[in-house]
Amino acid sequence: MLTINKVFKKVKGKPYQSKRQGGNVLVLFVISLLALITLASLALDGGHLLLNKGRLQNLVDAAALHAAKELDLGATRAQAETAAINLLQINLAHADQQELSRAIDLADIDDSSTAVLSFEYSVLADEFIPVSDLIDARFVKISLRQVSLDNFLANVFSFNKQVSATALAGPSTAIENCFTNLVPMAVCGTGTESPFGLVHNNLYVMKIGSDTESAIGAGNFQLIRLESNSGAADIRTAMAGEDNITKTCFDTSPDNASVPTEPGNTVGPVAQGLNTRMGKWNGPVNSTDHPRDENICQGLKIEIEEDGSLEAAALTKAYRAASYITDNTNNATSCTIDGDLAVNPQEPNFSRVSPASPDRRVMNVVISQCDGETNGANNLDFLGVGCFFLTQDVENKGQESYVVGEFLYDCSGGGDPSLDPVDSPGPYEMVLYHVPGSTDS
Repeated sequence: MLTINKVFKKVKGKPYQSKRQGGNVLVLFVISLLALITLASLALDGGHLLLNKGRLQNLVDAAALHAAKELDLGATRAQAETAAINLLQINLAHADQQELSRAIDLADIDDSSTAVLSFEYSVLADEFIPVSDLIDARFVKISLRQVSLDNFLANVFSFNKQVSATALAGPSTAIENCFTNLVPMAVCGTGTESPFGLVHNNLYVMKIGSDTESAIGAGNFQLIRLESNSGAADIRTAMAGEDNITKTCFDTSPDNASVPTEPGNTVGPVAQGLNTRMGKWNGPVNSTDHPRDENICQGLKIEIEEDGSLEAAALTKAYRAASYITDNTNNATSCTIDGDLAVNPQEPNFSRVSPASPDRRVMNVVISQCDGETNGANNLDFLGVGCFFLTQDVENKGQESYVVGEFLYDCSGGGDPSLDPVDSPGPYEMVLYHVPGSTDS
């Protein structure tokens, strides 16, 4: 049995035990508070660091692209660096760049690894090997390192925030020329350099008719195949110029720059498609999907010879692109044609009301090397693409199904550059590259 004295001792021990537990809570509170401060520091200072890291990377990316462009235009190393620094200064002057502007000293320029700002140059992007001779150095790498940022709660842990950024820029490979509004015809050129043996503002046969000597080969009438398109229906649609025509790209490297021909005359679809541009709709075409040009003036019909050349009087009989532009600019109501040519006054040559559409008579046409080919389907050497003005409508007759156009200028296409630069001819642009082994690019 418990005595009263023993029970009293047992009860007296409870307050003492409670005080010991209270000390443990205080320790846990201090540890928890430290953890909360740590998390707050990570959230505040970490977010601040990442924000300025992104801003710094954008600054360096823009500077590297600008320097690479200057080098490509023939600038010296000093000129390219000056251009890059000037762009950095312009961007750093923005209000949201005040902190980086205070931290970056653009006067501290050196090629050593301890510099705040440095420039390096290489002949190749991968593998990037810094060189001092800029004769063949086409790639520039710009680094901004050890940029110190303001600290907030990070001061509690004596943490010094610094960010760095590196960017590598240079020319891409030759870009594929891609077009979405090509007509499936090929004008024969003679040279690889623009304008490919042709003369601007001269008339050319863009497609021959029957019983005409073909420069490509028997059975070919200067029709080509666009991507997966084939057959009469696709030719009609492409000639009419629908918006959903498949994009066609041409490789600019010498071994792959080719375009396949489409054998056959395909008289009806060619005339039906092209004549929609001239306000004539026959067959499965309509004015809504295939609107006419606002100006469908044309002169006297131009004839072609058996060898596919134009008659001598072609230039004086045609309604030219210069007149087309003048009439459209002046909102003319009659066609401006030199000499004694007259236009049928009964025809509505001008219509500036929808669905009529401007510049429908200006078409993108492939220019290719046509000689030395054989019968049937061939691959022609791709030279380029020219913008041609459709001079007159097309007859729906085999011998007279030729197409005449005026060569205006070279048409530029668009495409995506490769990220693996090689020495190949053709258009290119300045692009950014990842710096191997760097976590800052």
